[in-house]
Amino acid sequence: MTKQAGFLPSVVAKCLMAVFLGSAAMIQSEGFSESDFEKLSAIVGSWKMQRAAGHMYETWRRVSPNAFAGVSYKIQNGDTVKLETVRLYLSNRRIIYAPVAFGQNDEKEVLFNLKSIQGEKFIFENPKHDFPQRIGYAFHSADSLHAYIEGSIDSKPRHINYKYSKLK
Repeated sequence: MTKQAGFLPSVVAKCLMAVFLGSAAMIQSEGFSESDFEKLSAIVGSWKMQRAAGHMYETWRRVSPNAFAGVSYKIQNGDTVKLETVRLYLSNRRIIYAPVAFGQNDEKEVLFNLKSIQGEKFIFENPKHDFPQRIGYAFHSADSLHAYIEGSIDSKPRHINYKYSKLK
């Protein structure tokens, strides 16, 4: 009986150690890698979208190995109207989309964390933001970009598409 009593705590201790090490491995593997971030390099360049009210543009450049900077604007009545600037960066295994929309949020960054990568589709989320709560980017080809924003306004779902073509 003494051997069994000694055996049981030993098995429990080993099981607990395995659970702890497994949990530590899961925590360590959470997040995104530099390789994941590099998949977003397809965003670099200038993108144009045709709209009835005029053209919209997004222009992106790489500013460091772990950061891109973007600006969106429209041409309205012959004038360039800046809509927002965006920082897209990798920090502590998080990929963050940080827009500053002119005339909104006291012109401060709103942080959206990358939640998933599905092939060439990237979904960023900030469930606490008023609207949007999700921002998506999908690269359909080297010269086709589908972006969207979605979420709820007054408990009503809303989804807005932005279909861009790459400028040559």
